[in-house]
Amino acid sequence: MVTISAIDQDPSAETETSRTVKWLIAIFFVTVFIPGSLNVGVRMTPYRLFLIVMAIPMLLRFRADPQMRVTLVDLLMFCATAWRAIALLVNHHTAELVNAGSTFMELFFGYLFGRVYLRSAADFRFFFRCFLATLVAFMPFALVELVLRKELLRTLFGLVLEQPPANIRTQDFRFGLMRVQLSFDHAVLFGTFCAMGFANVYYIFRDRFPLNLAFMGFVGLMCLTALSSSSILVMGLQIGLIGYAAAFGWLPYRWAVLGVTTLFLWYGFEIVFSKSVVDFVAQDLVYNTTGAETRMDQVSYGLKEIASHPFFGVGLNQIALPFWRGTVIDNFWLATAVRYGLPALAFTILAFVAQFLCVAAAKGLDETETRYRLGYMITFATTMLIIGTMSIWGVSLVYVMAYVGMGSWFYDRRPPGVLRRSAPGSPVRVAGGRAAPARPPRRSLESRRVSR
Repeated sequence: MVTISAIDQDPSAETETSRTVKWLIAIFFVTVFIPGSLNVGVRMTPYRLFLIVMAIPMLLRFRADPQMRVTLVDLLMFCATAWRAIALLVNHHTAELVNAGSTFMELFFGYLFGRVYLRSAADFRFFFRCFLATLVAFMPFALVELVLRKELLRTLFGLVLEQPPANIRTQDFRFGLMRVQLSFDHAVLFGTFCAMGFANVYYIFRDRFPLNLAFMGFVGLMCLTALSSSSILVMGLQIGLIGYAAAFGWLPYRWAVLGVTTLFLWYGFEIVFSKSVVDFVAQDLVYNTTGAETRMDQVSYGLKEIASHPFFGVGLNQIALPFWRGTVIDNFWLATAVRYGLPALAFTILAFVAQFLCVAAAKGLDETETRYRLGYMITFATTMLIIGTMSIWGVSLVYVMAYVGMGSWFYDRRPPGVLRRSAPGSPVRVAGGRAAPARPPRRSLESRRVSR
């Protein structure tokens, strides 16, 4: 006998976020808010401790949920994070054994957090409500940091947690204001964190106009406190894509048309102005042209390092950069290849591209879910583009990995109309996890005759 579950017919029937998931999402943002670490033999940050504690529950939940299956993205993400750990061991042997394990733990389980605990439109919406609440909590500390040049948040938590030594440099100030970084390792990382909510809050709250524009403006103002050209460029791109989607929603294959048009304009710009788009952005659209020149040198020297160490990179060893250019490569993709080798870069790119395409191809979404998907994809695309101009690490990288994972619910669920075969007499699962009484088996014609 075939019984039909309500969840099987409509994967979005479960609309409420459970109390447990709400608490875990809220705690995740608390770990983002708190700066500093404890020294317990290793540097134990709040977000690292949270992921360690939640590692086993996440794996058990992944295994127990019948609507989650191992996907190509999961495998690629596991390979990308595992190769980073292997590269550290190859370059440094047991000296970086703990660091290799913690690197894998942070990145893979950061991805798995978004993958496992954000499974519906309600979860997605609650995540960005917590994001907005976090920015509200950040706001007074951001204003003090911006205007008074005092890192009040780090000072307060420095009473109980170890904080990195203050290293305020001239490039941390612009227009007479201090660039805000709060609990992040650099101002540009805080700006990116804010920018990743810009398009999402617009689409999540679009049915509550003009509240969505107010939230969008608030996120934009918080992003501006970082005084980062990268994060401002991300917001500009998102505004352009939001406007394009609104103006050409009637056009079939509008995103393919946009891609072809962008390539045409990209190369047309070079022909007309004899300058690449990259050079134009680096020399004319950034706050600090010296920083743009530094990035150009980093690419040149980074490619040489990749040619010398293609498989496992240089690990944490000194990168062969000119001494006046520092030691950090301001390009996430290039830094991944230099530090951990080309396989790590390839696995990471394939994982991100596969996730983007799977979300784009998701079927069976209702109007709300389709709207959420558009915000997710616009943010995903612009973030992946802009991290080519900056390096991300620490809690910001964990947040990006969680964001990648949280898009899986758009496609990794049982499609509508799929029937699950169950044993006769077994209870039927309905939305909310309740068990409805099973319909008694139909009696045969002979048994009915006997009963008469």
